[in-house]
Amino acid sequence: MRLGKGEVRTSRSLRNKAYQYLKRRFPEAVGESSWISENRTKFFGGSEGDDSAGYDFLVQTPTVDWMFEVKSTLEDGCEFELTSNELRIASSASRTGRRRYRILYVPHVFSPEKWCVFELPNPMDKETQAQFSVVGRGSLRLRFERR
Repeated sequence: MRLGKGEVRTSRSLRNKAYQYLKRRFPEAVGESSWISENRTKFFGGSEGDDSAGYDFLVQTPTVDWMFEVKSTLEDGCEFELTSNELRIASSASRTGRRRYRILYVPHVFSPEKWCVFELPNPMDKETQAQFSVVGRGSLRLRFERR
């Protein structure tokens, strides 16, 4: 599926919202280099990002490398999809190890006045996967309840 120009701008703006969230959460660790996906060049210029990493942001603290994937939805259905690459990376990250994977969920993609960022645990971690349920077939679509 190809996005129109307005949809691409919205996607970039959404990821910028996620970037601002991470800057507040990790003020000492988040900078331009934390944003690794291709959308980073629209805000910072410089080298092209990498959309094949399986996550949009890498935040490196002294004890943990946090990998954040941004997911958005049209409404607030508390659902998102993971690609096979995102699943592979999420599965390889451990809740107790150095590498940790999180989802930044942003509902109401086309209503910026309603945007907010929800940080969700790794849906592939054994300790947190019970918070999600698989929905549909094909790619992995997950549902969660906000707590």
